[in-house]
Amino acid sequence: MPKIDYFKGKVSNKMEIDDSKLVILLKSFNKQELERLEKFVNSPFFNSSEQLISFFSLLKSDHPEYKVLTKEQIFSHFYPDEEYKDKKVRDLLSRMLEVAQNFLAQLEFEKNKNTSSIFVMNQFIERNLERHFKSRYKDSEKRLKEEMVIDENYLYSEYMLMKLNRYHADIFKNVIYEEELSNIVNSEYQLFLNYVILNVLSYTILFSIRKYNTNNEVNLEFSDMVIQFLDKYPIENYPIITILRSVLDLQKRDSEPVSDIDTDTYKDLIKKLYDNDPAINLDMKRMIYIYLVNYTRLKSLVYNKFFKDEHYRLLKYSIENDLYPKVGNYFSEASYMIVASESLINKDFEWAEKFIEEFKHKLKSEVRENAYTFCMANLHYRKGNYEKALKFLVKVSIEDIYYQLKVKNLQVKIHYELGEYEMCKSVIDSFRHFLGSVKQFPEFVRIRFVNYVNFTSRMVNVWLGGDPRNMVEINREIQEISQEKVESKSWLIAQAAKIKY
Repeated sequence: MPKIDYFKGKVSNKMEIDDSKLVILLKSFNKQELERLEKFVNSPFFNSSEQLISFFSLLKSDHPEYKVLTKEQIFSHFYPDEEYKDKKVRDLLSRMLEVAQNFLAQLEFEKNKNTSSIFVMNQFIERNLERHFKSRYKDSEKRLKEEMVIDENYLYSEYMLMKLNRYHADIFKNVIYEEELSNIVNSEYQLFLNYVILNVLSYTILFSIRKYNTNNEVNLEFSDMVIQFLDKYPIENYPIITILRSVLDLQKRDSEPVSDIDTDTYKDLIKKLYDNDPAINLDMKRMIYIYLVNYTRLKSLVYNKFFKDEHYRLLKYSIENDLYPKVGNYFSEASYMIVASESLINKDFEWAEKFIEEFKHKLKSEVRENAYTFCMANLHYRKGNYEKALKFLVKVSIEDIYYQLKVKNLQVKIHYELGEYEMCKSVIDSFRHFLGSVKQFPEFVRIRFVNYVNFTSRMVNVWLGGDPRNMVEINREIQEISQEKVESKSWLIAQAAKIKY
């Protein structure tokens, strides 16, 4: 770490700055970004304060750890003959934070050349610079046509260019015929509709994804009107709109039994996605694949082999192509557990182990070890290494009731498959007490696990000397119960088949 030569003596730990909003922000800057920020701070156009230029030099010398510089040192540098006043240091930090935030706004502004061109052309119109306007407008049109990705920004830029075209006609043309103006206004309106329609469809799919995580009711009446409008007036020249419309065709039937219509609509949608992949931005693609992973899972619950295979294929594809759900910059803990479990259920052990190891480091630090340890226990269970699985389970923290649920579930299966029926019965009794005492579980979760425990307990009783003929009734009930009302139905079916009667 570079030293600050002009500071002497013992560094105080009482007035650290590493938890200030400014320093937390600066820690997120890499070397190149910090160098650009320095140029920004030194530019008189963006910053006219010599004091802030000097302050940035101090901050840069302690980047990125900020373990040396303290508030007292900052104060003594700028006010060497004064008694320390915290307000003056806080004022410096606040002013520098404002400059750093303006720099971030500049970075964001630079990302979209179309947006900056629109602002420039607005200025040309205000200054009556028609020649400049025409040249910039022509360049903007050309740049827009060359863009590969057709997304919200593209449609907005297209709409704003046409709007500027109308302003140009109003201001610079001496004579403008009503038919010409009407054509411009109609085009502008249609481009505006395209922009609105894309956003409405996107939000509708987002709400569809979130409906499984929240009980909030959302008024989608306007969404329905937009869909009806599209049915009457299809927009064919924007693939992303037709793709989102196809997703909503699936969504309106996602709770109904699987039909040929579902399969055909799904296959057609997948083809559209592949054919237009370069034209879809990453965020939109991620949202669509998150929905499709959820959709195929829902359809596979009724043992539809096509959707079962598609669910796992899409799950792997989304992981391998950065299309999985994220919580900020982290991989979702729930998604980590689900992906690991699905890959193990499909006996894709090599891929599963690679995923568990690599994505462990994408989890938040506070959940990392627990999620990893449980997934390793599940890996060894699926590979038949029961003793190793039990050793990992012992290390899983069960403070979280959902981890306790998962651990007890796996313990029941391991002891059952080892033929340790007395131990299995003991775990089942503990499981029953746990399910009865914890009130935080949603009712549908409690029902799933109560039924699972009851079926397993009845099969254990047969192994411990009960009448094997009882399996006729047990088998029938397992087969008839719906997938949503019992945990691990396929496992129960497989274990019941092993009991001869």
